[in-house]
Parts: sequence; structure tokens; C-alpha cells
Amino acid sequence: MKLTHLTLPLAIACGSSSPDKSSGYDHTGSGPPPLDVTERLGEGEVRAGPVVDGGGLFGGVSAEAREGDFKIYNAQAQFIVQGMRDGDYYEAVGGGVIDADMVRPEGVPGRDVVDELGVMAGFGRLVQPTSITVVADGSDGEAAVVRVEGVGTPMTLLTGALESDTIVPDLSVAVVTEYTLAPDSYHLEAVTTLTWQDVLTDVQAGDIVMAGMEAVDTILPGRGLSGGERDATGEWMGVVGRENQVAMAVFSDDIPFSTGAVETLLSEIGPVLAPLRVSEPLDTGDTLTYRRTFAVGPDLAALTAEWHTLHGRATTAVGGTVTAGGEPVAGARVHLMDGDDLETVAFTDASGRWSAEVTASAPLAIATGRGHGEWVDLPPGAGWVAPYAHPDVAGPVLDTLASGSEGSAFAEGYGVSEAVAATADTALSLTPPGTLAVTVADGGPAMVRVDFAAGDPVTADRARVPGRPGGAVLFGYVRDGDLELPVEPGEYTVTVHRGLRFEPVQESVTVTSGETTSLSADLALAVDPEGFLALDPHSHASPSGDGEIVMSHRLLTMAANGVQVHFGTDHDHVADYRPLLAPLGLDDVLASVVANEASPVLRGHTNVYPVSPIAGVPNAGAPRWWTGFVDTETWYADLRAWAGPDALIQLNHPAGSSGMLGVADYDIASGTVGKPSHFSEGFDAIEVLNDGEHGEFFALYLDLISRGYSTVPTGVSDAHGYRNGVGENLTWLPVGLDSPADLTDAALVAAMRAGGTCASRGPFLDVRVDGDWAPGTTVTGSPALDVAITAASFVQVDTLVLLENGVEVDRVATSTGTSFELDPSVDAHYVVVASGSTPMAPVYDQTPWAMCAAVKVDVAGDGWTPPLPALGMGG
Repeated sequence: MKLTHLTLPLAIACGSSSPDKSSGYDHTGSGPPPLDVTERLGEGEVRAGPVVDGGGLFGGVSAEAREGDFKIYNAQAQFIVQGMRDGDYYEAVGGGVIDADMVRPEGVPGRDVVDELGVMAGFGRLVQPTSITVVADGSDGEAAVVRVEGVGTPMTLLTGALESDTIVPDLSVAVVTEYTLAPDSYHLEAVTTLTWQDVLTDVQAGDIVMAGMEAVDTILPGRGLSGGERDATGEWMGVVGRENQVAMAVFSDDIPFSTGAVETLLSEIGPVLAPLRVSEPLDTGDTLTYRRTFAVGPDLAALTAEWHTLHGRATTAVGGTVTAGGEPVAGARVHLMDGDDLETVAFTDASGRWSAEVTASAPLAIATGRGHGEWVDLPPGAGWVAPYAHPDVAGPVLDTLASGSEGSAFAEGYGVSEAVAATADTALSLTPPGTLAVTVADGGPAMVRVDFAAGDPVTADRARVPGRPGGAVLFGYVRDGDLELPVEPGEYTVTVHRGLRFEPVQESVTVTSGETTSLSADLALAVDPEGFLALDPHSHASPSGDGEIVMSHRLLTMAANGVQVHFGTDHDHVADYRPLLAPLGLDDVLASVVANEASPVLRGHTNVYPVSPIAGVPNAGAPRWWTGFVDTETWYADLRAWAGPDALIQLNHPAGSSGMLGVADYDIASGTVGKPSHFSEGFDAIEVLNDGEHGEFFALYLDLISRGYSTVPTGVSDAHGYRNGVGENLTWLPVGLDSPADLTDAALVAAMRAGGTCASRGPFLDVRVDGDWAPGTTVTGSPALDVAITAASFVQVDTLVLLENGVEVDRVATSTGTSFELDPSVDAHYVVVASGSTPMAPVYDQTPWAMCAAVKVDVAGDGWTPPLPALGMGG
């Protein structure tokens, strides 16, 4: 029987324990007028009610709340339960917690990191709400309660990823969840009752959590920093802001969390956490009630302390100070250990003090202030921009990118303390950092790399201290010409650069504790081809589930590495980065293109650009491939119908399990496609260089050209984090413009459709016939192909290779260029490849490689004929 509505008596019979002291307000708007959830509350107060305007909402990297959602909050913490509407991200169903944060002072940007948090009623089964009701609004001084009633529904992300309607069995279950928040509590209690209405089945209940991992560190009990592992066993799982901005955790009420197959199945979409219970057999009429809390607060220690109190556990109060050179250290992390196992983490305040409640009989404390080694030149307290934040939230957050705000403290450059016994007055000592002050002569963005002169002298436990970025001490990203970096005392090699287009500056420095070491860098322009811009048509940030960097930081890393055009190709999201450029002061040096990486698991990933965000539509209009299954030809037609006739479709990492040609079983040797339903000819561009890799991708491009396909080669970083090839992998595009600020979507599309790109990991190749730019064109007769190599001094090219129809026909040892005589007897295409054997130190780690789009030679001038037959379909 399909349930369309669960009545209040049924909800109580299914295990709801809250008294009905409601105003009766529900998702339909019935009942007396709701409370004002925009008012700030005092100690002892709590409220719940529907959101009627943006004044009661808050920001964060994942903020997405809208009118019609339900807010439940007190003076400490605030949560948003999605209303009866389609939401953003992957699962559209309402009824789950979508935003959470501490209550912050007026004008301070929020720090929500909840992408999605939904109830799972068995494998792959979420809850489709049928009603949402404010059971208790908190006006009587008691806890506030929001009740969500619903039925089980397949998790469309799972069924869509596997293109199977049968992966989640069609089984009936009624679900009631009550969210309860007490005054002054950090913990939102969730009590879920499943009423099974089907055959005897083993049911693993729990939650599905997708958090903004780009802004947080995952910390698990016992282990500490998870290092990317997502095993959610234990009684809680937590995340903390990368710079201590927030702490959030999910706590199990009765039994430790287990693990499930969902995380593995969805790992290609992004990091999924599934805190689940062990499976239990349920037969028709059986009920299962389970409790957990979602907590958000200033540090994990505050959350675990309240958790212990809620459960009546005996604890020991510990605390103390962290100092460096006799001065307090704000923003240090203090790890409380039970032997080798982590119990909780506290942050120090402005006076260097911290506190915690622990259950260990002989707890140890270790202070860390080393930081992540990634320092971004933004004002203190700059907010996190979210792609779908309410307009009332988005504007003030953008303002903080320029003006800053009250922020959280985060210790950088202080090292790691000794482990000492934790007492009520624990003294922990760190080493004061020195300051490295870097000035860029032209006042523009730049990258600062600080390397150990003789290796890292500290052996740090990676469960407590993040690893060094790329093996360096730190990477600093200069925004406006000046940056001061906190650095542990020692001997270092400092490299200041702006990517492939400029000469770097390198110096050896000594950093002394408490003192400032200054360095000035004049970055000389080395590569500046007239009418060309340097593009990176594939990168990610916070809108992507697997992004590891927030949107503002992504733009700054691009500009600092000399990229001139950024593409916001986030997985299944249309995120507009352009409003960030002016507040960041980057609008003269960097343009941004609105795009989307459509990422069906079984169809391969494709970029679509340029596109336009659609206001008020989930994911700003990005097509939801997981809600229906089609062949790739139809899928590409749908993409083009959505994006418009001028948009371009680019095949990303085209080989392998996430590339369209890979999943279609494209076989170069036989010239066939083994799975025609997974193939489409409807693409315009193809990546030949992705984060340094080019072998299989380049071979596919050559074969496609040989079979008559006119596709444009691109070089991309596909960066998900701070480095990942940013600035090292580029597409040079002749747009007839020299300033990124002048680039329009129309000019971009016209230049891309002309096809004359150069994909580069290092040099720029100037390839001409009779003085005219030749890549992507068709010429006649027996022309000379003139190639000139332009590169910064650290990019050492030693070889040019000429490929005719994909086969090497000439090789020249040169660092400057040469001229190739093209004299084919029949129509052919030619591609020039440059390479070098020396890594591009000290700026990048890989060796140089570059290619330009094919030049077709039409010998007789009667139309170019491809050298190979068309692809065969079906193997």
C-alpha cells in the first residue's frame, strides 16, 4: 500500500515521544501564524518555525536554505530542515538537515558545511516527506521540535549512478523523524521510527551525509585526522573547519556506527559518509526506533563534553594554556589522547586557553599549531561563498571577501608540542614562528613556495598534523602584491612565481623566531603571445562534492599561477564565480566562465560551457542525469538543448572509467566502438592533457582526427585542491584579445569553434603557415610549417616531433623551433609536439610537453579527406 500521508496518531504510535504542544504549523501553512525565526535568542530560549524571509538564514560553503524550510535554533546553534521542495545538490527530497552552524555575532558570515544529511531507511532508501510539522515551537521555554513524516523512496543518486531501477528493492516503509533542540544545547536530537510494511528484510538504517569537505578536516574518534579514509565506525564522526571556523559531528545514541556499501558505490561522485547502524531483520508491522544527534559548536571538545553529560558519563575536566615564547597562542588545536587513541580536540581562545571533558583515566594532551601550509591572501574572517545561498546571505558574504569580518583564530607556523599529562591546568608550549614578508613588484597575484633547505626536521603524527603541501613547508597565494607568512624558524628556499608566463624569483632565507624576513620579487613577463589567453577549461572547488578548496581560494590559486581564464566546471552544478572577481580584486587579471561538468557514472564526464545559471531552479539548472536513464546520444542532445546552441561539449579525461570514449569501449586498433549506446558524436572538444597526463588522451585525439572528427584539443588541470596541476596545464587560445577582462562568451565560443588551440604543460608553440596561425586550419599544396618555441627559462624544451596522421615522420633537437616541409602525396593532418627531459623546477615538478591542434593539408584543394575510415559501431 502506498502511503500519501501519515496522521499524527500514527506518528505517535510509531514511537514519537514528544507531547503535542504545537501551534499546528506545518508545511501547508495551516495553523496560527508562526514565530519569528529571525530574532536573536538569549540564554534559555529556543525556537522552531518556518523560514518566511532571508533574515533568519546564515551562510557557509554549503548554505542553501530558502523560504518554506524550517529553522530550529537557540542561542548557541541553528539548523535548517529542508521543507517540501526540491533541494540543491544530489538528493532533492526534503525533510533532512541541509544547513547547520553556530549562532554568530551580527555581521559575521556563517560557516555551514552540510551539503546533504538525510535519513536512510535501509539500503539506498531515503525518506520522501509527506508532512513537516512544528510540534513544539519552544515559546513555552521547553525544547523545540520539528516532525517529519514520510515514506521510503529510492536514493536516485544511487539508482542513477548504476542506471538501475532494481538496485533498491521496491519495499514499503513508513518513517517518522523528530528533530528536537533544547535551550542552550549544541546537539539537535534526531529520533527516527521505521514502521516496516513489507516482507521480512534485513534493514540497515542510518543517515547519508555529504559535507563540504573542501572547507573542513575530518576527525574520527581513535584515529584523529582521517587522511581521506571514511570509515565511520565509532560513536561519533566529526569535521572541523580547516582554520577552526566550526566543529560539527554526528553522534550515535546507543550503538557504534557501522559502515555500508553506499560509500563505495558513490565514491566516484564525491566523499560520502554513511553513519549506519548494524542491519536488523524487520517484518510487516515491526518498528525500529533509533536516536542520534547532529551537533555544531566552537570545537569538538564542546560537542563531546555535552554528549557525555547527556549520557550521564563520568568525566574529568581538563584544560590549560598553550603559549609560545611566553605569549598565548590563539587557534591552536589541543588533541586529548587516551593512550594512542584520540578522544577529542579543543581549540584555544584569544588568551590561549582551552578546556575539555574526557573519560580517559590518564589523558594526554598534544598541542599543534603547524597548520596546513596553505596560506591564502584574504582579509581575516572572509566568508565562504556558496553557489546557492539565499540572496540576503550571498551579498554580505561577498562583501567580506574585500573587507573581512570577525574570524576564528588558527595557529600557523608554531609546530607541535610534546605530549604531556592533561590536568586542570596543563601547560603546553609551542615555538613562535617568524614572519616571511613577500612583496611582488607589480602589485599583482603570485605564488610563494617555501621549501625546507635540508628536509623537514619534524616527524609529525599525520593523525594530528596535516602533511606538508607537496612536500614543501607552505604555499602562499598573494592576491595584491604583499603577503606576510608565518613560518617555523629554520633555513628555507623561497620561490616566488606566477606560472608558466613569467620568470620566477628564488632566494635562500633564514627565518628567525619572532622576527621578519623580507623578500621582494620582480616577476618578468616571459611568454606573451599577442591575441592569446591562457585558459584552464576544467577545475573544481566547493560546489563539487569532491572539491577540496572553496570558491574564492580557487580563483586566487588560478590568478597566482598565471591562468587568465578560469572555468567553473563543478560536478553537476552551475556555479557562477564571476561575482567574486571584483571583491577579490582579480577582475583585471582573471576571467571566469560559467560551466558544468555533467558526471554520469556510466556515461563519462563532460564539460558544458558557457552556460547561464537559472535562478530558483535546483543546482541552478544543471541537468540531473541521475533521475533518468538514456543512451549517450540522447544525453548529449539533452545537454545541448539545455545549454543552448552556442555551448560547447568537452570530453573530459576521455579514456578510462570516467571518460566517454573509455566507457564506450573505443578501440583505436580496430577503429570500433564496442558499446554504441554509450557513444555520441555530439562533442566539440577533447582533453589531450589532464593534470600532466596525456598518453591515452592524445592518442584518442589523433585517431578521431584521422577518422574525420573535427574536435578541439584542450589542456586542463582538473584541479580539485590547491595544486593538482593549476597553472602547469593550460590551453592557449587565439581570441584576438590580450586582456581577460575583455573576454566575452561569444568571443570564447568563436575562438574555440575555430579549433586553433595549443595544449601545454610548459611552452607556448607558435605554429604558422605563411605567417598565419595554422593549428585548426586546412591548407593546400606543400606548405612549410614554421614552429617557434617560447618559454620561461625554467621550461627547457629539447625536442620537436612532427606527426603525420598520428605517426612520427620527423624529429628535431631544438629549444627554439624549426621549420617542417609538408609534402604529402595525399591528404593528411600534422601535429607538432614539443617535449623536454628536465623537470620545470623550481616552479613545477613535471617535464615540459605541448601540442597544437592538427593542421590539415588538402593536397589538391578539392576538400580534405581523412586518412582512416569512419568508426565502426558494435565491435
